[in-house]
Amino acid sequence: MSQPSLATDRFKSRLVLNNVAHIQEHLEAMQRDSHGLEYAPWKREVDHIWKRTFEYINGMGEKSQAMALESIKDTWVSYITHYGIVDQGST
Repeated sequence: MSQPSLATDRFKSRLVLNNVAHIQEHLEAMQRDSHGLEYAPWKREVDHIWKRTFEYINGMGEKSQAMALESIKDTWVSYITHYGIVDQGST
């Protein structure tokens, strides 16, 4: 498998940063209206954006991955802390 080019990594890095900005907008809306009708669609969309974001990061070179992961760390930790994406042991 060939290494991703630096230009490709820069492009994916911009996509990651744009996605995180989009996620932050959704999170602010979700916090303002946590019991509203739009909450569930926002949550689904945010989950999908995170999925795409991690797919972009996965396609980067090792150094670019480390930088991208560091750039999303605060938003990701806040998201998993407040929106309980970890399975709580469903039975």
